Amino acid sequence: MNSLSVLKHNLVSLYGVFMLARNTNATRYVFMIGNAQDTLAESARRLGHMRDPFGDASLETLWRQRYCPQDYDVDELLALDPATLGGMYARHMKARGLRPDFFDAAAPRHNLHYLRLRLRQTHDIWHTLTGFDTEPAGEVGLQGFYFGQFTNGQSALIIAGAILKSILRRRYGELEQFVEAFCEGYRNGRRAQPLLGVKWEDLWQEPVVELRRRFNIEAAR
Repeated sequence: MNSLSVLKHNLVSLYGVFMLARNTNATRYVFMIGNAQDTLAESARRLGHMRDPFGDASLETLWRQRYCPQDYDVDELLALDPATLGGMYARHMKARGLRPDFFDAAAPRHNLHYLRLRLRQTHDIWHTLTGFDTEPAGEVGLQGFYFGQFTNGQSALIIAGAILKSILRRRYGELEQFVEAFCEGYRNGRRAQPLLGVKWEDLWQEPVVELRRRFNIEAAR
């Protein structure tokens, strides 16, 4: 990738950070940052300049299969026991008025773009498993967990934007919450087993407690 392309993607990322700092609920800027940073990271991955998440055979298999299950039927999952992954996830979605298809489907352009699409699809499943809520500090915590699982610019820029916003608005209590949440998420993500290649949709009926034990996931405080 030439220097002009690198500059372009980084400028797009910084614009996304600025806009996200103004409105933390503007999800489109999270997508903007992710798309730009994943393009940069894919170039680094191919050159061997970063820890390659596709060194995990299960994730590589998903990529080769272009694994992409159909949208989840939240109402069907509500019939499952509340302690199961599917049951807990469905109640998480209903309680917050969330939809599993809130982002546009797209054909993956490269490995890390596929990974980003997969993370968007399973984002609230990870919320359920990790125990991080959907308030701003919880979202930052989940980004820390992602970063513990694999090096990615989006998570780093999101915490940077959250810190900048808190400093500029002199919300120092919020600043501490963001830093603590990211650090907790990062620590938990590093301790957990590799999760990027797991087909969570095959595990709807498994108890969350058992899944956390199996994959060494420590729930957020």
